[in-house]
Amino acid sequence: VFVPGGAWIHGRSFGQGSALMSRLAEQGWVCLAIDYRVAPHHRWPRHITDVKTAIAWARANVDKFGGDRNFVAVAGCSAGGHLVALAGLTPNDPAHQAELPEGADCSVDAVIGIYGRYDWEDRSTPERDRFVDFLERVVVRRTIARHPEVFRDASPIARVHRNAPPFLVIHGSKDSVIPVEQARSFVERMRAASHSMVGYLELPGAGHGFDLIDGERAGVTAHVTSLFLNQVYRAKARKEVI
Repeated sequence: VFVPGGAWIHGRSFGQGSALMSRLAEQGWVCLAIDYRVAPHHRWPRHITDVKTAIAWARANVDKFGGDRNFVAVAGCSAGGHLVALAGLTPNDPAHQAELPEGADCSVDAVIGIYGRYDWEDRSTPERDRFVDFLERVVVRRTIARHPEVFRDASPIARVHRNAPPFLVIHGSKDSVIPVEQARSFVERMRAASHSMVGYLELPGAGHGFDLIDGERAGVTAHVTSLFLNQVYRAKARKEVI
């Protein structure tokens, strides 16, 4: 399941993930690119609700298209990276799945976050302060001072736990939109807590949205993602056989 970027507001980049999905489809993976409600017309948490609905649909229906219902992975770029990380870490959170039918399964078996933002609380730098202000005005439409729990619950870095699924985090070292420190901090927290594999690929010199303009780095991302998914899939299959 691929979640394109720009998920918080209008203007998503649907070219994101095309190289990645093409590579995976060539290898026999069934790929689904989703759409979802966005701000300012739809405020948080409708974004994550739609992502989880798509995951549950894939879990229930992917076998009709030749896929494996027992293995669903999610990948996303930019805001999509935030959404897939949050979805992977909160499979049974009732606050994010109120619209799902009873018995729906929105758990995932692997997560790939590509130049994502993983912290909605931290205001320690001017860039992060501006982002939280944007969330307050446009996406959440509540202040962090009065509703800190909303921002904390939406922060993947605050939802890390030992039973998290395997993660692969990919980020460019020269990202000026979401500085690479977001990815580094998130990976450090994940590796300290999770019992699953946490892979990290930092692309030297790459900026935000590199996969839209840099074919070489897009190819590297697709290749590493393919290796990661194949390894996780084989490991799960061996565990089920045992």
